[in-house]
Amino acid sequence: MRFIDATRAQGKALRVSRAAVSERLGVLDLEPWRDRRIALTGMGASSNAIAAALPGYWAAGLPAVGWSSSELLLAGPAALPDPAADAVIAVSQTGRSAEVHAALRAVPDGCARLVLTDVPDSPVTALAEAVLPLALPGDSEVRTIGYTGTVQALLLLRDALNGTQSPEWDQIADETERIGGQAEQLADRLPAGLREAAAFDVVGSGVHAGTAAQGALLLREVAKLPASGYETYQYLHGPLEAAGAGRALILAGGAREIRLAASLAAAGTHVLLVTDQDASPAGVTVVRIPEAGEKASLLAVLPLQAMAWRLAEDRAVPDGVFRYHQDDTKVTG
Repeated sequence: MRFIDATRAQGKALRVSRAAVSERLGVLDLEPWRDRRIALTGMGASSNAIAAALPGYWAAGLPAVGWSSSELLLAGPAALPDPAADAVIAVSQTGRSAEVHAALRAVPDGCARLVLTDVPDSPVTALAEAVLPLALPGDSEVRTIGYTGTVQALLLLRDALNGTQSPEWDQIADETERIGGQAEQLADRLPAGLREAAAFDVVGSGVHAGTAAQGALLLREVAKLPASGYETYQYLHGPLEAAGAGRALILAGGAREIRLAASLAAAGTHVLLVTDQDASPAGVTVVRIPEAGEKASLLAVLPLQAMAWRLAEDRAVPDGVFRYHQDDTKVTG
C-alpha cells in the first residue's frame, strides 16, 4: 500500500482493529500481567507507540516502563530483577523483529510475556504466553496504520488490565478521518519555510513524546530528511540551541509547547504547532486538534504524516519506499 493511501485508511482501520482487539481481550487471561511491574518493549514505530501510550498506563496507576528491545536485552536481570513480580508486553507488528525476539528469549523464567502483533503465528509469538492480534488492514512499508493501531491497542489493553472502559473510541476514528483530510489540505499550503527546511526538530511532552518520536521517524523514512525527536523538557536542556533561521521546528502539546513555539518563531525558526489549545503565536503555523486526553497522540500524528508525504512529493521521493535494508533486523523461521 502507498504511504498516502495508508494514512487515508486509518479511520476505518482503527474501527476494524478495535473490534478484533476488544473481542480478544474479552477472552484473554490477563492475570499474569495484573498487579505487576510491566516492561513494555518494541523497536521503531512500535517503540514510539509505547511512548505515546505509557502516560495512560501511569494515569491508571499501572507501574509500566518503556524499553527499546535492544536496551532491554542489554539490561537483562537489571531490568527484570524479580520474575515473580514482573511481566513483559512486547510489540512486533511483523512478529519477526530481531531485537524483540532476542529480548523475549532473555526474559527470566516465570516472567509472563504478552505480544501485540499483526502476525499471530510468528517467531516472536512463539516465545509468548499470550498473543493479542492487532488485526490491522494492509499498511505501507512505513508504518502509519501500524502506529495508530498499536497506540489504540495498547490503551485498550490498559483498560482491560485496569478494569475500565473508554467510550470515546468511535469519536476518535471519526476525528481521524476529519483531521486527516484537513491535514492534507494544510500540507498542500505549507509556508515555504517549512517546505524548504533542510532539517527538523520534532518536540512534544506527555503522550506527545511519542508523537514527536514518530513524527521525526516519518520525516526520515518518508521524506528522507534529517529530523530528530525530543521530549519537550529534554529539548530545553540544550538541543534547542541548534534552532534558528532556515531550520524547522514541529511542536505537539499545550502551554509549554505554545510558549516555545512563540519564542523560537521570534528567533527566525519556521514553526508548526499541533495543539488542542486556543492559541495563535505570531509567525507560527497552527493545527488545532480536539482535546482527547491520553488518546491525543492518535490525532496529533496525522498532520505530521501528511507533511512527511507532501515533503516527499516535493522532493520526488518514492512514496513510502525504503532505500536501505538491513539483513539483521528480522528473524526467519
